[in-house]
Amino acid sequence: MLRRALTLAFAVAAVAIGSSGSAAGVTKAEQSTESATAQSEVIALINAYRASNGLQAVSPNGALTAAASWMAGDMAARNYIGHVSSDGRSPTQRMSAFGYPATSMYTGEDLGAGYATAGGVLAGWQASSAHNAVLLNPRYNAVGIGLVYEPSSTYKWYWAADFGGPGGTVNVVVPPAPPPQPVAARAASVPRGSASQPAASTAPQAEDTVDPEAAAAAARIVFVEQVAAWRIAHLFAVLERMAAL
Repeated sequence: MLRRALTLAFAVAAVAIGSSGSAAGVTKAEQSTESATAQSEVIALINAYRASNGLQAVSPNGALTAAASWMAGDMAARNYIGHVSSDGRSPTQRMSAFGYPATSMYTGEDLGAGYATAGGVLAGWQASSAHNAVLLNPRYNAVGIGLVYEPSSTYKWYWAADFGGPGGTVNVVVPPAPPPQPVAARAASVPRGSASQPAASTAPQAEDTVDPEAAAAAARIVFVEQVAAWRIAHLFAVLERMAAL
């Protein structure tokens, strides 16, 4: 059995800047409320999109939400976008650090920057094949959304979506060896002048077996037939001598 965590289709390119709404003059409390609302909207939009493609819904997960929120904050504070965080951790490592069993699960991450609305960032992810593959991965059943606004940064709005689902443990099945194949007692003859002669087989050869009772019965039949033939011949000889008289 091999255990592996698959981080599927990480899109490393930053999402292009979408419709940027101004958040000037908004308090931190208001920003927090707006972020929570936007996070719920994104999850609802993702599930509607997955349902339209025949996929199961993803449910909010606390550990994934904490990991995604930390990542969005790190990108906003340090003015970058990329799946390796400023402390050198991968998405799987960050999810694990926040309590999600990422090393034994299938995981994926979408990042976005510059989008002020839930609909905007989802549209950006859908337009990218790598991001869209994460949105429509059938293995996922959990998600966490992170959103942070930083007015002094390049993109202002920073999004992170961390996905997870069961199935990271892979069973490796080794098929049994095939049973030995029967070997012909004699190989077919090869005509002279052929390109190659068959090599002698080194595999064990099958032996013919004889049933003793069947052999005895066959011998008795042969003996009876021989006696009958002798009696018939003797009868003909007697008849010939009588005719000669």
